[in-house]
Amino acid sequence: MISSLDTEKKSFQVAILGRPNVGKSTLFNRLLGKRRAITHPTPGVTRDAVEGHIYIRELRFSLVDTGGYNQEGGIIEQRVSAKSTAIAAQCDLILLLVEADGLNGGDLEFLEKLRPYQEKLILVVNKVDNEKKAMNLGEFHRVGIPRLIPVSAVHGRNIDTLKDSIYEFAARSGYAGAGVPAPDRKPKKGIRLTILGKPNTGKSTLLNQFLKTEKSLVTEIPGTTRDPVEGQFLYKQNRLEVVDTAGIRRKSKVSESVEYYSVNRSIKSIEEADIVLLLIDAIEGISDQDKKIAALAARKGRGIILVLNKWDKLVEGKAKDREEPLWREVRDRTRFLFPTLGFAPLLRISAQTGWGVVKLLETVLAVSRQLNRKVATPRLNQLLRTWISEYALPVRGRNVKIRYATQTEVNPVTFLFFVNHLKGYPKRYNQYLSGRIRRDLGFDKIPLFVEVRES
Repeated sequence: MISSLDTEKKSFQVAILGRPNVGKSTLFNRLLGKRRAITHPTPGVTRDAVEGHIYIRELRFSLVDTGGYNQEGGIIEQRVSAKSTAIAAQCDLILLLVEADGLNGGDLEFLEKLRPYQEKLILVVNKVDNEKKAMNLGEFHRVGIPRLIPVSAVHGRNIDTLKDSIYEFAARSGYAGAGVPAPDRKPKKGIRLTILGKPNTGKSTLLNQFLKTEKSLVTEIPGTTRDPVEGQFLYKQNRLEVVDTAGIRRKSKVSESVEYYSVNRSIKSIEEADIVLLLIDAIEGISDQDKKIAALAARKGRGIILVLNKWDKLVEGKAKDREEPLWREVRDRTRFLFPTLGFAPLLRISAQTGWGVVKLLETVLAVSRQLNRKVATPRLNQLLRTWISEYALPVRGRNVKIRYATQTEVNPVTFLFFVNHLKGYPKRYNQYLSGRIRRDLGFDKIPLFVEVRES
């Protein structure tokens, strides 16, 4: 059974709200102390809520960067605005961000929507870069919000004052951070999943299916997701951390700088993942871009699961007895196009209906177990003698021997073999060793590395 952890109260939630391009993501990054949300002069870059955690003194806070409130935009802007309003109702503290140049119609409209939450609202005036601007805040005092703090998110001006206000508001509200780990005590690590793939393959839909809530914005418009969206859930007492990423297109098709940053962060998420779920549109089939993404994940030693999404749409209208033959055809073609990923599990699902998702999670657990399996050195060397006796090193007239083997790493799984003469060792023998490791030691679902060193 899947149960979301995102709906649980983990810490005091602080949401940064405002209209587009007032500096919400810049303030979010400044408070977080690192570049997490994409910042760009283009209005409306942030669409999904981006979350992070900060410590102010001994208390842990959940910080949320939201999309800009803009009721005059298209379908995406309308959905983003509705989500911002919903977050305002749910969070513990609102930082309403406006610009020092003055309030416009959009600011005032949003402010009126937030009046019911005035008791938990701080008006933060951004881009107050000097004392002259700090002296001209009368317009903002007149709107009737008692808590007002001028800041410069870009330059870090008055950020400590803002943090103090957040802390004091939480303390007055009775929040004491009970049960929250100290900054130097890391919580138990879960299985980290990254959902990758081309635009519009259903990545955000799958994230929402995992979390049982609409965490990631879903539309039919390719490229809706820009910032990585994270969530946590439990499956069979295992904590899984999942990241929905922006769709990755070929470099030649990436024309906007915003998309460039989004794609770069998607690729970077591979390094932080344990397992990559490569989502492939079952109707469109596999592309060269899919193969490049999978190859990159394999080079990093990450677990990879090939997930054919929208399977229900592919078989819609077809006779029931045609479904399994069609699956065999698709499976054989996929294996043919991914010759180096014979180890990667291949599954079919419908992220929209949830069909096949439980089997996907069972596969995730199986892959995770293999990624973290450690083989005892005596057992490995006992098997090594058997492997060599069944297929000797293909060398002629040279005294080349494998003396010893050990597993040096898990996740990524790495085996080290010591030889007496590295110069005469045939590198193709590594393929044989990899195959025997997979078959005899149960590493059939993950990439692994075989290294050889002269002793």
